[in-house]
Amino acid sequence: MKTLLSCQTEPEKPSHWSAVFSLFMGVTSLIAAEFIPISLLTPIAQTLKITEGMAGQTVTAVGIFAVIASLTLAPLTKKINRRLVLLTLSILLVIANILVAFTPNYIILLIGRCILGICVGGFWSMASAVTLQLVPAKDISRALSIIYAGVSVATIISLPLASYLGNLIGWRNIFLLSALLGAIAFIWQFIALPTLPAQQGNSFNNMFFLLKQSWITIGIVATIFSYGGYHIFFTYLRPFLEHNLALKTNTLSTLLLLFGIANCIGTVIAGFVMGKQFKITMIVIHFILLMLAIILMFIDKNITFNMLLVIAWGFMFGFIPVGWSTWIVRTLADKAEMMGGLSVAAIQFSIGLAAAMGGIIFDHTGMQGIFFSSALIFLCALILTRLSFRLFTRVTGNRIA
Repeated sequence: MKTLLSCQTEPEKPSHWSAVFSLFMGVTSLIAAEFIPISLLTPIAQTLKITEGMAGQTVTAVGIFAVIASLTLAPLTKKINRRLVLLTLSILLVIANILVAFTPNYIILLIGRCILGICVGGFWSMASAVTLQLVPAKDISRALSIIYAGVSVATIISLPLASYLGNLIGWRNIFLLSALLGAIAFIWQFIALPTLPAQQGNSFNNMFFLLKQSWITIGIVATIFSYGGYHIFFTYLRPFLEHNLALKTNTLSTLLLLFGIANCIGTVIAGFVMGKQFKITMIVIHFILLMLAIILMFIDKNITFNMLLVIAWGFMFGFIPVGWSTWIVRTLADKAEMMGGLSVAAIQFSIGLAAAMGGIIFDHTGMQGIFFSSALIFLCALILTRLSFRLFTRVTGNRIA
């Protein structure tokens, strides 16, 4: 059996680390813009004279259009240089934020958020494939960890920071600042990104063909469970901290900040670990997250210990995005754009489903039910991840290191 390590079979590529960091800035801008309304629902609703539920649907709109864009962008732009596609998405991000900042009514707000959804889905779906062209194969995991660290930084920006600044300068100015962040990302990408030819074979028929292979389908389902196990708890993290642990406002904000920092650190460390021990790391992180959910379910109200477990939860999740992106580039490097689209669609579906299921579970059983569900979901993710790896080896004859 041979080990699937593309760095052994491909010539060394030149490194474009400035371009990698420009994509990090782009991801930070995109995800921050996506989740900023979560911390600003009340003032947005009051200004536009809508309900908080209607304001919350602006996050849902982003998710819906992100799924559509992630599945269609690669086939629809199969002959267009990826540099141009990424720059177009980045400038649309700026336009979307400006539309939201100056929106006079709910319709314009939704239009701006739908445009943002296209940017999120399109940008994410191409991240893994573009990274393959920016750095040598041996550095892919590290480059992906830098790009995905943008999610952690965006979490800090969109939750505690946006909430704090929103009270000082108003929610419209927060979106203008988000537009400014996006503009910086666009300028950096314009300067740093090299020419990025599209991968060959991007078509809807080839995308459906991928799903006919059992190890790929099982891997996609495992991705859904991985993100679902995390988000079913993350969605209701604040109620857990406020009601179950009875944290005061300052302590809660500090813990959310530490959660985001821990997540960022985990993402960076994942880049180094995944590059050396990918398979075992993927198994171990799912097992640890499973155990954390079980411990949280049975632990007493020791506030300090619970807070440490929450920080550990954020740290461990940092490995998940890097892990599944590494899985794509190690097993389907020549189909990374189409697999990226399928992966983003699966992730967005997982986040939405976890939030919906979590709401029902939380209303009926409280946090105990959330922790039990999370543990069960991570158990399924663990089993499916191992099964996907095993089937890959059986079908291709290659072993994932």
